[in-house]
Amino acid sequence: MGKKGRFFSTTLAVVVLTASLAACSSNNKEGNGSTSNNKGSDSKANASELNIVNGKIEPAVTITMVRGEDPTAKFKNNETYADNVHTRWAKEALGVDIKTLWSSPSADGSYDTKLKLMLSSGEELPDVFVSTQPNTTNMFIESGKVLDVGEAFEKYASETYKAAMSEVPEAWHPFMKDGKKYALPVLRPTMGTQSPLWIRQDWLDKLGLKAPATIEEFEVVMDAFVNKDPDGNGKKDTVALDFGMKDAFLGYPVGDSSWIFGLFGAIPERWYPGKDGKLQYGSVQPGIKEALAKLKEWKDKGYIAQDIALHDFNKVAENVATGKVGMLGGENWLMVYPGSMMLASNPTAMYVPYLLPKGNNGENMRTIASPYTGAILISKDISDEALQAFFHYQNALYESYNTDDPFLFKGFQEGYDYVIQDSKAIVDEKKITGGKVATMKYTISGAQTVYPSKLLEATLKRAKGEELSNQELAAFATSAIFGADESNPLEKITDQATLVIATQTDADVPEYFQGPATPTMSSRNELLKKMQMDTFTEIIYGKQPVDALDAFVEKWRSSGGDDITKEINAWYDSVK
Repeated sequence: MGKKGRFFSTTLAVVVLTASLAACSSNNKEGNGSTSNNKGSDSKANASELNIVNGKIEPAVTITMVRGEDPTAKFKNNETYADNVHTRWAKEALGVDIKTLWSSPSADGSYDTKLKLMLSSGEELPDVFVSTQPNTTNMFIESGKVLDVGEAFEKYASETYKAAMSEVPEAWHPFMKDGKKYALPVLRPTMGTQSPLWIRQDWLDKLGLKAPATIEEFEVVMDAFVNKDPDGNGKKDTVALDFGMKDAFLGYPVGDSSWIFGLFGAIPERWYPGKDGKLQYGSVQPGIKEALAKLKEWKDKGYIAQDIALHDFNKVAENVATGKVGMLGGENWLMVYPGSMMLASNPTAMYVPYLLPKGNNGENMRTIASPYTGAILISKDISDEALQAFFHYQNALYESYNTDDPFLFKGFQEGYDYVIQDSKAIVDEKKITGGKVATMKYTISGAQTVYPSKLLEATLKRAKGEELSNQELAAFATSAIFGADESNPLEKITDQATLVIATQTDADVPEYFQGPATPTMSSRNELLKKMQMDTFTEIIYGKQPVDALDAFVEKWRSSGGDDITKEINAWYDSVK
């Protein structure tokens, strides 16, 4: 990649952060009255201000929390979630003492289960905690035990934090009740969550083919990938196209099928506006019928696996790793995982990202992720001091968008995320004592700090290999991912995929319904989902004719679908 910009001297990091936080704390004090604490009230924003000296709260204020254990998080130097380089930095630099009461694995659902038990048992809540499961989040909101954060956010969030949130107002919607905000969204960058068409370039080259630009060309490539022995082993053991559909048709970061349906003008399992501007459910739109007919045809021809109904994320990843899949959809990091597993057994294999072939009407549709991964909930019983300390901490992380020092957080990142040589970050695993560790996973949110427009601009420039200013590089400060890891060339393919995706964003269809489950959804949605999966699967497998979709649509509408549509549009009218 090209030059990434000249970093300012790293000795400025502490000075810049301290000065920025001092300015923020000064701004927060303007016009604020001093009142006594009002523990247990939603009116937390009327508290007296903390004593902040040069960006540090004196004396330090404790914030309690519980944590979900990220399976990808690493520790070294005998550190834990409760005591690590980041928690020590927060106390020493900010005067925020983060106390982890307990942690539990997230991947197997243990953390979510413990959150529910904590609520049902009447246990005192920690000051702050993250929830990523909508049902659990809604349980806490309905319990009345979490804070209406709206007033505190307006009072204590920095202007930068507010500006970042203002770019994605829809991120608040899942966490609102009666017009009030009951959680702080954990924002995520969405560019790169959409699917390009990933194709085995080595297979294309071997068979003398080019990437398809139309559905017809797509079918030519599929036929060759199945019938012309692209892997050269003399066996007919490859599949042209793979995707997930075991429990649903959406939600697979590897094996996405939304773009396949999108070739025919509809996306199942997603709410998005129709021509009249009202939200419609994609699974009952006309284009689904043509898509299912094509999927049946492709299955009959052997283009997709005969056991496709059993394919989920893990199965698709396994198939990619064994080198038997010609094409699929997936997020921009697909070559890092599971592509790297494929390379372990076949170093000459390679997926390359291409534009999606044009659909029937010359257009495309595909999903894009929601702009949040979960939310930070705050106990209604949090002390005023802890509430202010929490926002002081959050504001500090958002200072990365106000500085021209990419090493603003070297106080907890150096020696973990990178080492600094000649004023540049070296992220090569082999050159960091004890190995590379992503310290952003130690933060309260467990994720990087996101200012959508600024991060996107810097991300695209970085992907193009353009020189970034120090201020643009600083947009990556909390993640410490300043550029592709030169020791891992697969990350360059991630950048390549990002650029391909960015040229086809007119195809992106977000989930427009971001509210809690409506009354009819709560009572009927599982039945409707089962009806859909049964019908779609039986059509693809030829157990029902494609016209069976018409009967499904009618039954869906009469079995609660029409009522859900009305309820969702009532919600949509209230927020749009």
